[in-house]
Amino acid sequence: MKSKSSSLIFFLLTTVIFHMETLYAQTQTMYVGTYTNQSESKGVYIYNLDEHSGKVELSKTIPMSNPSFLARKGDILYAVNEDNEGMLIAYDLKQAKVLSEVSTNGMHPCHVALSPRDSIVIVSNYSSGSLVLYSLRDDGSIKSQDDFMAFAGSSVNKERQQESHIHSAFFKRDGSRVFVSDLGADLIYVFEIIQKEDKFNLHKVQEINTKAGGGPRHLVFSKDEKTIYSVLELTGEIEVFQQNGDKWVSKQIVPMYTADFNGEHGGADIKMSKNGKYLYATNRGTANTLATYQVNNKGLLQSKKIQFVEGDSPRNVNISPGGKLLLISNQNSNNITVFSKNGNKKNSVDVPKPVCVIF
Repeated sequence: MKSKSSSLIFFLLTTVIFHMETLYAQTQTMYVGTYTNQSESKGVYIYNLDEHSGKVELSKTIPMSNPSFLARKGDILYAVNEDNEGMLIAYDLKQAKVLSEVSTNGMHPCHVALSPRDSIVIVSNYSSGSLVLYSLRDDGSIKSQDDFMAFAGSSVNKERQQESHIHSAFFKRDGSRVFVSDLGADLIYVFEIIQKEDKFNLHKVQEINTKAGGGPRHLVFSKDEKTIYSVLELTGEIEVFQQNGDKWVSKQIVPMYTADFNGEHGGADIKMSKNGKYLYATNRGTANTLATYQVNNKGLLQSKKIQFVEGDSPRNVNISPGGKLLLISNQNSNNITVFSKNGNKKNSVDVPKPVCVIF
């Protein structure tokens, strides 16, 4: 009898622990960067996301000025303050305090990227067309500005491309190279990261020409990193590049809009599914759409669905850690829409001027 009771208790405890672990695994911490100027936003918003239901609950707020783009490594959150005099902040989430606050030496920083290999972070200054590399200490605080590059490009769109506008920097998974998009020059610069003693530098090895007037903004790599998918902000398209020896060759340009659309474009963000089979991208302007593509065995794109995001100005899209949900930050309608990976709406959350969603 005692043996049966012990077995029953063990079974019940195991069941409870299993369900608790499952529930915990479905709850993800979500960090949202916003614009605070001319809005009710207080800074960075931290939410708990239930990956099963799509339910979102506010956990806390970190007061900050225009923390438009975020990156995180462990307990350290990095945020750019997209102001006339840009700043980069390193914030300790566990201790709830600012570790470092430094100038980006540029105007309106719009992107921050952490190296997967080295203790460095790179910031893109949009309005002043420059790139800044900082080295980090072991505790995640900002150690020093190791490199700075200003660009002087232009292209065919006289309203938006009179000068360089550095919009993003994305590292390869091994951290050896970083791909930098210059919206103003229709170029993607490829840099190697060189370390000499305790200092890091950027060494340009290549320039990739994108479609004239397209305005490259963000990009993503294929699973094998032999294909690049670049969002063209000004034309609302995705340009596909594939590696051929040492060169990157344009192989395909696909629209992020339906055939009957003739409004304004604002290609914004792009993400790849964990299995590398699907691509998701957002288009602002008057389109306000999420485009879903299937990636074929040659790395080229086939449009699967283009749908309304149920919001205005979808600035950013991200995939939940479990791969079940798509989260879209709609800047002008002050909400984040939550969709299943198949495009079915699960939820909508009110957030003032959301720009960036990370986990």
